Amino acid sequence: MYTLGIETSCDETSCAVLKDCRVLSNVTVSSLREHRKYGGVIPEIATRAHLTAIDKVMTLALEKAGVKLKKISLIAATHKPGLIGALVVGLNFAKALALGLKIPFLGVNHLHAHVFAPFLNNRERLQFPMLGVVVSGGHTELYAVRDFDRIKLLGQTRDDAAGEVFDKVAHAYGLGYPGGPMIDKLYEPGYKNEFKFKCGRDGFNLSFSGIKTALMYKKMEVEKSGPLTARMRVKILSSFQESVVQTLVSTIVDAARRFKFRRVALGGGVIANRRLRAELAGKETADLRFLVPPIEFAADNAAAVAGLGFYLYNNKGKTSSLSLPAGAN
Repeated sequence: MYTLGIETSCDETSCAVLKDCRVLSNVTVSSLREHRKYGGVIPEIATRAHLTAIDKVMTLALEKAGVKLKKISLIAATHKPGLIGALVVGLNFAKALALGLKIPFLGVNHLHAHVFAPFLNNRERLQFPMLGVVVSGGHTELYAVRDFDRIKLLGQTRDDAAGEVFDKVAHAYGLGYPGGPMIDKLYEPGYKNEFKFKCGRDGFNLSFSGIKTALMYKKMEVEKSGPLTARMRVKILSSFQESVVQTLVSTIVDAARRFKFRRVALGGGVIANRRLRAELAGKETADLRFLVPPIEFAADNAAAVAGLGFYLYNNKGKTSSLSLPAGAN
């Protein structure tokens, strides 16, 4: 069975073709360059970029997969959450294709698709229950996953998402946008405890706005004595990253133990962070495994959307009406 996946929740236009759960192609183009000068994603720009790119991206995905459009049996597209204009482009495109081809359409929550990402290509075996974790630019959430149609929210950020804070702090420290990969690249373990920064936590709910403010004040404090040096920037941002990583890891481990989950499936752009991956790997035991996707499937992508769509359709008989609305954050 061939599934076409479509993802347009933010600034990436992504289409993928899967045969069952095996990824044949996953083509993603980003309007990031157009947003960079603003220090963040501009919804109107993202929406227009999706309109321009989506047909070409789908065509390329089909060509790379070596599959004709008439061979597609299911179309899965992100319908929530995300930027409303961006979602509408991909969702309406998917509905029109499904209607024209007379095949089923399924709207997918792309945060749940992030949790599914480690299982693409049958890389990991699906076993329930498990803890699902999404850490991205727009979301930081923990779920109890009894099945992919039985997902319960256990905790989330009360304000900024972890990835959002990485980007805002990096921008303030002159690293540009997106900032997460840049902070990860300059991270030096020797400076991880140079400064004591703290993230907020209440049970399994998190807060990152406080550490963001602390980093702004630290920069102003240092600059009272002169310009911020490259070495001082490395010291501050290494300590910042370490604090965020340790907060995430401790929360994830505590949740897994509290609810007796032996497997944790993780997804989202921040899961590509090298320090976070290393720290999670160090916490693995015989009773606790962390399932992380390959880097290419960590951030927003249509392969995970198609994979989850295939699972829900093939195993649960799920489909969506063509009147399904887009759902913003």
